[in-house]
Amino acid sequence: MLFPLIGFSQVGIGTTTVSNAAALTVEAQNPSGGFGGFLMPIVTEAQQASIPVSTIDYSDDGLLVYVSDPVTGKQCLEIYDAYQQVWQSITCPSECDDVLYEEDFNSYTNGTGITGASSTNGDYPSSVTKWTLSSYSTSGNGSLAYPGSLADASDYAIVNGSRLELRDTNGPLLFQTQAININGYSDVFIQMDISETGDMEYFSAQHFDDFNCGSETQGNDYVDIEYSTNSGSTYTEVANYSGLGTTNHTLHNNLSGTVGFVLSGITGTSLIIRIRFQNWASSEYYYLDNILVSCN
Repeated sequence: MLFPLIGFSQVGIGTTTVSNAAALTVEAQNPSGGFGGFLMPIVTEAQQASIPVSTIDYSDDGLLVYVSDPVTGKQCLEIYDAYQQVWQSITCPSECDDVLYEEDFNSYTNGTGITGASSTNGDYPSSVTKWTLSSYSTSGNGSLAYPGSLADASDYAIVNGSRLELRDTNGPLLFQTQAININGYSDVFIQMDISETGDMEYFSAQHFDDFNCGSETQGNDYVDIEYSTNSGSTYTEVANYSGLGTTNHTLHNNLSGTVGFVLSGITGTSLIIRIRFQNWASSEYYYLDNILVSCN
């Protein structure tokens, strides 16, 4: 007589000593005397998308694959979550969450920075090592030089309410970070928040690279963001960010709300960020906050 029999037991590969807690035990030592690991299925993102996981029940919950895609660069150990019907990343060794530089201006006393009356206020510069403030004098038209900023005692670039506030710079004023080590990272990104209050102006016909040493009605208001990956010998300016600037400037007058500036794809060994601000009236303010340099 024949009776259908179903056997239940733990399974061992390369060993007869199996764990009572495991349905499958794999021995690391192979017959040649060496050791090996467990190699799970390796797929690209397109191949992963073609896996016929069930959308009717939860039978594929916990399905594991390793995604290695040479096109997108993704390298992730992923598990299928049948309840949400999505692939969840367990770990992605190719991803980087390192914070390489951060400044939110929360650690300084109010008033830290420079004014038209003094170049040392609050914690600046003795306790400030992550950034510097200075006038940005340059020759915009032949030998014509533009004057330094903060001409009046009431002008300033100071920390106020956990952000850097710049009032009536009277010409370009420069915020510059310390040199940031980005060596070994293949995709670094910069982000920051910039906002303004006041009636900013911008006259497209203004000459002299838009620097102006005259009255408010003649001067342009703008923000320029630039960076260097070669120890500050040359800088790359980000022009017309998200259509909010011009071919010469990152941002210009009348920003609506806070601009969340993000720039990615930076490589090199070191990074310096410079942000140049210019406004021309005591009722005009720029604000800088939440500077972050990290890997993407």
